[in-house]
Amino acid sequence: MRTIRTQYGPFDPAEIEFQRNRLKNADGNFINGFQKQLIYNIFYKYFGDVEAIKSIRPATDYIEMMLAAKKILLANHMIIMPYVISSKVEKLVPRKSINKKEERDLIASPYYPLLVDKYKSEKIMNNILSTLATVISSSFRIIDYNNPAIDGKKIDTIPGIVMEELQLMTLLY
Repeated sequence: MRTIRTQYGPFDPAEIEFQRNRLKNADGNFINGFQKQLIYNIFYKYFGDVEAIKSIRPATDYIEMMLAAKKILLANHMIIMPYVISSKVEKLVPRKSINKKEERDLIASPYYPLLVDKYKSEKIMNNILSTLATVISSSFRIIDYNNPAIDGKKIDTIPGIVMEELQLMTLLY
């Protein structure tokens, strides 16, 4: 976490508290499993293995990782995925596949051969498809401490943009 704070911080305690309060659901939980996996995928390399990351303090470290992930994605010129990663999940619709048109568009993308070459695994490619399908089908609301004009607005998950950004995001880690 020290490396993450050094590279992407410092993180304003008021922003962390704002984020945590806005993420809370009716049960008081602020961690969504789907978002957590997206965030962890970006930061596994900082922890050395998939188990060490589980020792973070959810109340602060998780939120700091979420804010750092948002910064990373914004710095890579993404416009939807930074907000999906740091949003309030209103309705999560887990899906395993995308429709035929979206699949054709995905395969035609310049990033697709890079993903296939990098991972060389049908299982990982299926996980990427599942993530894409879930993002497109779900409903998210922006949480943005620094920009009240967009805070609380619903995210329009445009399939073509999400597809490109998710592939680029996956190539980052």
